[in-house]
Amino acid sequence: MKRVLFIIQFDSFIKTLTPVIKNLIEDDYQCDVVLLKKRFKKKWITDEILNLFNPIKAKINSFLELYQSDAIQMICDNRYDLIVSGTSNTRLIISIKNQLNKKLMKSKIASGYVGALLNNNFESFKKGLIRRSESDLIWVPGIDAKDMILKIIDKNKTKVVVTGLPRFDELYNLKNNFNMTNENNIIFFEQPTFPESKKERIELVNQLMHLAHLRPESKVIIKPRFSKKVGHAHRPKYLLQDIINNYKNKPPNILISNDDIYTLFEKCSLALTISSTAGLESLLMKIPTYFINDFCGKTNKYGSNDFINLNATISFSHLFKNELPTINYNKVKDFVRFDGNNTARLTNAFKELINND
Repeated sequence: MKRVLFIIQFDSFIKTLTPVIKNLIEDDYQCDVVLLKKRFKKKWITDEILNLFNPIKAKINSFLELYQSDAIQMICDNRYDLIVSGTSNTRLIISIKNQLNKKLMKSKIASGYVGALLNNNFESFKKGLIRRSESDLIWVPGIDAKDMILKIIDKNKTKVVVTGLPRFDELYNLKNNFNMTNENNIIFFEQPTFPESKKERIELVNQLMHLAHLRPESKVIIKPRFSKKVGHAHRPKYLLQDIINNYKNKPPNILISNDDIYTLFEKCSLALTISSTAGLESLLMKIPTYFINDFCGKTNKYGSNDFINLNATISFSHLFKNELPTINYNKVKDFVRFDGNNTARLTNAFKELINND
């Protein structure tokens, strides 16, 4: 029996990898899962996180919460055919590679991305990618991402596979069952640190309230990334809901909603975000979606300008004047694959890697 170890950190990687784990288990692969704990950081492994594993937890061979040193020791004590690094901490890949070399072990390593690749900090992206290139395989969401990566790393050393994101398969399977209403809701999909500073986030709330004033016939709904402060790769410091709740005279048509994004899609006529993957999902549903670049400056600080090629980047000033560019929905497929087969592609990529000796 082939053995696979998944080292996972944060909900985005869980949502990407749990469908793959399920497929592998059904195909008689033994899967171990380690949730990677963080020292001296706010706990990210909550009951809400653990509940994400409920559909498959009973079938997982072992399910552990470990610090990195203990996870590395687990690798040394077992001969895994494949180790999947499901975390944004790319230093882990180097640590795993070093231990495999030291122990003369031939385990393969896979790592990848769980959202759109953003050019907001190219040097940091490049540094993380160089670490990922120590993997045997890197999975990516779309062809644009693959093209960007192959300009930097050696394609003969590391295989780059356009699998798409398994988390989008559910949306694909549900898309024909959505009951799209004529409600005139405008949804803003928040990111925990985009924009980052308290001043920027207050300004963002002010702009959204101004939009609500200009569109009294619409509900302007803020969808927070988190309902409260939690441990995360991008830990939230200044929650939008906390900021807006401090305003006494906010417009009655600006609201906070923690509903599932798919529920919000059904009542959405316009979606806004800075650079959230939720914006790509709403584009896939052909919902007019715009990425606000007011906070990016000249450096594309938050990645909003990466969506210019989709005609989906806009400023608040143009939004207020209703000067909305025509979105190129066909181009979205270069960012993400959307055909319901992403889980199967990533599962098969792992199997091929394991069986290709």
